[in-house]
Amino acid sequence: MFKFLPPLAAAILLSACAAPAQKPAAAPDAHTSRQSLDWPGSYAGVLPCADCPGINIKLTLGADGQYELSRQYQDRQARPDIVRGRFQWLPGDGGIQLEGDGSRWRVGENRLFMLDTNGQTITGPLAEHYILKRVAP
Repeated sequence: MFKFLPPLAAAILLSACAAPAQKPAAAPDAHTSRQSLDWPGSYAGVLPCADCPGINIKLTLGADGQYELSRQYQDRQARPDIVRGRFQWLPGDGGIQLEGDGSRWRVGENRLFMLDTNGQTITGPLAEHYILKRVAP
C-alpha cells in the first residue's frame, strides 16, 4: 500500500500546480443611447442660416426606425418642407443618420446634437444652436 502513496502524492501535488482556470472575459458595458435613453419622440430648434434669420427644425423619431423632418427657412417659406424616411443607428456612441436627408445626429438626454460631415459634434461659438430639444414624447 505504501508503494502507491508517493506516486499518488506526486500526482496530487502536480495537479495543484496546474494553471488556474481562466475567468470568462467581462462583457463590455452595453449601455448605449439606443438602449439607455427614452429617445423616441419629437425634437425642435432653430439652426443657424447663412442668409436668413434661422431654420426652424422639427425632427420626430419613431421607435420603429421611421422619422419625419420638418424644415422651414425663416422669412422665406410660408410652409415647411417635410421629409419622411428611415433612420439607422451608427456604430459607436449613439448617433443616427437620416436616410434620404443624410444628416447625422447624436442622441442625448432629451436632446439631439447635430453632427458634422465627419460624424463629430459641432463645436465653436454657434455649437449650442445645433442642438434640438425634446418637445413631445
